[in-house]
Amino acid sequence: MDFRKKLATLLLALAATAAGAQPSGGSQKLPVGWYVTESAPKRYEAGVDSSAPCEGTRSAYLRSLTPDENGYGTFMQAFGAQDFRGKRLRFSAALRVKDVEGWAGLWMRVEGPDPKQPLAFDNMQSRALVGSVGCKRYEVVLDVPKEATTIMAGLIMSGTGHAWMGGVRFEPVDASVPVTDLLAARPVVASNGPASLEESAPVARNDQLPLGRVGDVWFNHGRVAADKPYTRRGDGVWVSILSEEVYEHGIEVTGTYGQRQLALKVKAGGPRTTIEGTWGGEPVNIVISPERLAMRWGRLTRDLPRDKSAQVDSSCNRYQVSDGPRVTDQLDVCGAALGIRPPNAQLVVALLANGFRPTLPPQTFPIPQPPVRSRQALDTERARDSTMTP
Repeated sequence: MDFRKKLATLLLALAATAAGAQPSGGSQKLPVGWYVTESAPKRYEAGVDSSAPCEGTRSAYLRSLTPDENGYGTFMQAFGAQDFRGKRLRFSAALRVKDVEGWAGLWMRVEGPDPKQPLAFDNMQSRALVGSVGCKRYEVVLDVPKEATTIMAGLIMSGTGHAWMGGVRFEPVDASVPVTDLLAARPVVASNGPASLEESAPVARNDQLPLGRVGDVWFNHGRVAADKPYTRRGDGVWVSILSEEVYEHGIEVTGTYGQRQLALKVKAGGPRTTIEGTWGGEPVNIVISPERLAMRWGRLTRDLPRDKSAQVDSSCNRYQVSDGPRVTDQLDVCGAALGIRPPNAQLVVALLANGFRPTLPPQTFPIPQPPVRSRQALDTERARDSTMTP
């Protein structure tokens, strides 16, 4: 089957439903080739709705079945990549959402020989739909490399609410259409074979392009740009300029950071990301949610509510504490650091690099110290200063 026939099959997928499909609320039969995956059983439902479609005569829907906001569901399909290799593929659809607490959007993923290392991916997380939004077309655009094996695409919703999708299109586009690939900064790793002296060292493609950011610390798939940067070796181990190593095993992040032993677990998959474990023998608990950022390490704590009125990039959440007009603590969390599947090692290093003490935002005047209350106190201060003068 050539790619034109493949496109025709995909474009007809939503229409190829059983004749007995009911409006939303009845017994539904999913479009041919589409299915539902979710973070836990029976949290989401998908079907076909013929009432008020954005385009055409019917739309597919995805809705939450429980009030639990710590989950996600997808309405998706998967197909072979052979007809699209070497092409730029656009997946677009008309979407509308209602009462989404969390976020929703289109997503597409291109896989190669190793399913754990996707070749391209975007889930609209940085431009997601929240609350209630009327009909509008959205798109995800990815390059399909020659080594691609499978393409997966669909509608994703994190948290609760109701989302509709219609007018699905898959179409090759030319180079004038920009890609939306979140993995554009994936490092190019040298092969495991011996390298000659003439070969250049492996470098990260688009090395300066951030995938996510926490405060002033940004990261991509090959680098964490902290004060003491970490880079990813070919074996997947993250190494700092001080030769400290951080390892990632599933949701576990271990190793050494700041000359302290690290053993943390990153639990994500919904609107809330939790990081728990120990660092330097002291307990760590970090929670990133749409409402606040809470960080605790031993006796040190930072608890910052989100400032939804802040003028920040659309991919960022600003968390801050204010004392009247003065900001006393502030931290921006952006891009992949807010995703339902954040890169665990990079997120952990970026958070630890920002520390567990309040941080004043740039160009903020220092908090004034209380005035001296007695002559004796003033003399004491002068005496202490004189002893410190060389």
